[in-house]
Amino acid sequence: MEFIDGIRIYVLAEDFAGYSSRFWAQHGISFFMEIFKGKRRDVILFDTATHHMPVLFNAHLLRLNLEDVEYIVLSHSHYDHTGGVLGIMKEINKEVQIFAHPEIFKESYAIDDEPRYIGPPENMREKIEEYGGKWVLGRDPIEILPGIWTLGEIPQEERIEYETHKETKVFMKKEGNLIPDYMEDEIGMVVNTPQGIVVIGGCSHPGIVSMVKRAVEITHREDILAVVGGFHLVNVKEDRIKRTVDDLNSMGVREIFTGHCTGLRAECEFMKVFGKRFHKLHAGMIIEI
Repeated sequence: MEFIDGIRIYVLAEDFAGYSSRFWAQHGISFFMEIFKGKRRDVILFDTATHHMPVLFNAHLLRLNLEDVEYIVLSHSHYDHTGGVLGIMKEINKEVQIFAHPEIFKESYAIDDEPRYIGPPENMREKIEEYGGKWVLGRDPIEILPGIWTLGEIPQEERIEYETHKETKVFMKKEGNLIPDYMEDEIGMVVNTPQGIVVIGGCSHPGIVSMVKRAVEITHREDILAVVGGFHLVNVKEDRIKRTVDDLNSMGVREIFTGHCTGLRAECEFMKVFGKRFHKLHAGMIIEI
């Protein structure tokens, strides 16, 4: 597998804005990623958060031009990762490839006291195509650029045991019925650098350890430079938090950049174990690798 020379990740959307910040926070994630290879610069937008306006505002503060985006990766269908895509596509204003799982368009609901819609924008597929988007859908890993891949689908049976969903409050509509949704549409990314691989997740519903293991399988590399994204540990039991942190540490992960749905308890555990190698994501943050 080829290497890229370097990557710069701008956090355009995150639940936390940071201390004394000019940036806008919102629920969700969006990363503007500059990929460098020789004299070439490519731009990938990973997820689009809930609303497009804060993304555009933060991009303006960072002096980023969304018209530079050539590829969009939508990690999974939930609104806090797809909600801003239509407004952002209008801003990009050109043909771009959009990488996603075939079930990115599914109707998803969270069931609390009553069903609450948590899926993508209505008619997203057709509207994106009207704006110039070209869908690239696949369950298997897909090479976006040399050295950069989606992770593909990680079904229940391929996840490590403690990351499988024993129960769920999330459902999807199929043939008019609501059935349990184990969120197998989350694909994530891996970037191959000379210093090690970088694994990127949106919410990491398949489990962040399972996603890192998939990235290792794709790249045939066990040197893990960084893991970036939301880890969805906000409502899990303490045992899973500790096992996740310990497993990532024992796998040799050098840097952790997390926030969004990870939760304060898990962030504290990461800080305790990783120390200065733990970094809390915030809107406007720039990660240089």
